[in-house]
Amino acid sequence: MKQRIVTETSHQIQTKGFTFTISDLAKQLAVSKRTIYEHFSSKDEIVDEVIRHVIESIQEKEKNIAEDDALQTVEKIRLILICIPQQFQFMDARLLVELKKHHYNQWLKLDQFLREGWSTVISLLEEGMREGSIRKIQIPFFIELYLGALNRIYDPMFIEKNNYTLGSILESIMDMLIYGISNPE
Repeated sequence: MKQRIVTETSHQIQTKGFTFTISDLAKQLAVSKRTIYEHFSSKDEIVDEVIRHVIESIQEKEKNIAEDDALQTVEKIRLILICIPQQFQFMDARLLVELKKHHYNQWLKLDQFLREGWSTVISLLEEGMREGSIRKIQIPFFIELYLGALNRIYDPMFIEKNNYTLGSILESIMDMLIYGISNPE
């Protein structure tokens, strides 16, 4: 039942944003609110579990990408840095702002993961520099550029002016960071 609640919460977030209620959740699951509260003490706790699942999913995808010998180093880096769980691939970037506004502690956990979960990428960047597929760069500066671009999508003004999915934003950021803006011809 706990997993059903988390799965339905993910669906509610995608369709209604973080304004869904426990009543909405109960209705969709065809259970009472009491049943939900037997498994979770609050909406925040449910959202916390969803965020935990998102982080675990990203970490699993990162691991699989990093261990995939069929991929070249640069492609591994690109795929890891655009890695988001499948169920949130087409999520509207506005939901990140909503998460920060309505569930700040859960947003902090996601933000902390984004700021600290860099060991795999750092190893791949170093490998790329050793093999010559990436020119010598200051890795901390690359990370700060990525995080700065990522933080920009949390800005409500940016989001109001643009109608992009989270997946498309991450792909654009990585394409520019890895390939630059010049035409390869």
